Amino acid sequence: MDLTAEQRAVLEGAGGPYLATCMRWLVEWGEVMGARRLVHCHNTHVLLPTPNLVARGASPRTLEAFADGLKEACRHPVAEHCLATVHTLFVTLDELDVPENNPDQVRLQREIAEMAVRAGYLTTFTCAPYLVGNVPLMGEICAWTESSAVVYANSILGARTTRHGNESAIAASLLGVVPEFGVLLDENRRGTLRVEVAAELRHPSDWGALGYFTGRLAGLGIPVFENLRRPSQEEAKQLCAALATSGGVTMCHIVGATPEALSLEAAFQGRVPRERVVFTDQALRETYEALRNATGDELDAVILGCPHASLRELAQVARRLEGRRVAPGVRLWINAARATRCAADAMGLTQIIEAAGGRILCDTCPTNMRIPCRRLVSDGFKQAHYARGMTGAEVIVANTEACLRAALAGRWQGDA
Repeated sequence: MDLTAEQRAVLEGAGGPYLATCMRWLVEWGEVMGARRLVHCHNTHVLLPTPNLVARGASPRTLEAFADGLKEACRHPVAEHCLATVHTLFVTLDELDVPENNPDQVRLQREIAEMAVRAGYLTTFTCAPYLVGNVPLMGEICAWTESSAVVYANSILGARTTRHGNESAIAASLLGVVPEFGVLLDENRRGTLRVEVAAELRHPSDWGALGYFTGRLAGLGIPVFENLRRPSQEEAKQLCAALATSGGVTMCHIVGATPEALSLEAAFQGRVPRERVVFTDQALRETYEALRNATGDELDAVILGCPHASLRELAQVARRLEGRRVAPGVRLWINAARATRCAADAMGLTQIIEAAGGRILCDTCPTNMRIPCRRLVSDGFKQAHYARGMTGAEVIVANTEACLRAALAGRWQGDA
């Protein structure tokens, strides 16, 4: 890889051993991926979490080493002019009376968060940074963790980011550079799979079904959706999350909506394939059914906000719950960024949700925390997909209205 004199000096230790390690991570990764150079990056989204129950059974020494690595990262300032937000945690910094919110891990997480703020990170603690102010412009080079946010940045905002792991995103935050490969290059943003949408999509969760269906077919490719209207923020959020869940998708094109895909020809860079996959109403129904493995109707959890809920979604939930009460024995979790909840507090939405027996959970989600449940209903295909393996729960995925009906009744009531 061709490095500038400044970059080579950092690699050789001019900035100290930790920054040399960060530069080595980026250089070796770039060489493996065929990158010819490092390019400037002014926008990152990183993970700085204590392990909590994710590292269940690990030795104290392993846990300590993990935390020490995060502290070391936070001892160095974020690169000048770099906007660096922080991804979700495996604990919540709220007082939550569940054993999965380990008090020792919470104290450690607060310590790391304080260090991160001093280093220049914005501790947003959300999987949807675009909801709380990190909204890169078209063409802006980013380094984002969180696969659903990566797809959103590339596809909806027209920014450019490869899928990052924690080490590379931290390195990009501190050094302000990333290896140039993949969808950072024009030629690698060309569509590879043509998808005609014939189904009627009436709910954001239907867009999740489209994404889940398509991700399995696209793999590591770039699907192009035609005959699809411009999505709302909430619809786009579900589409992008599901694409990155069932497949390894980094971006998609929605013809007429994605900034660089104003036509089908533009999405495929002039090479439009004749073959196409059609997403029908039958495929929509079958995709929902494919993720439903519940053996009964009784439930103990309803989880909304995966990715994190928008303020509009919190308002919709509050209107639906006002004057009503969640059924006994059911936990209703709505996951949201802390900044979003602050706005909901000011609008009186949080009070309505809590009066009904719901809870807005910040910084994380029940699945990340490994809060156990036997049977859950969710409006997110990503949540439903991962909850089965991460919590062992039976799941039903449905639109938000059906989820709230189930929460109020204490049992699955069927699709709304």
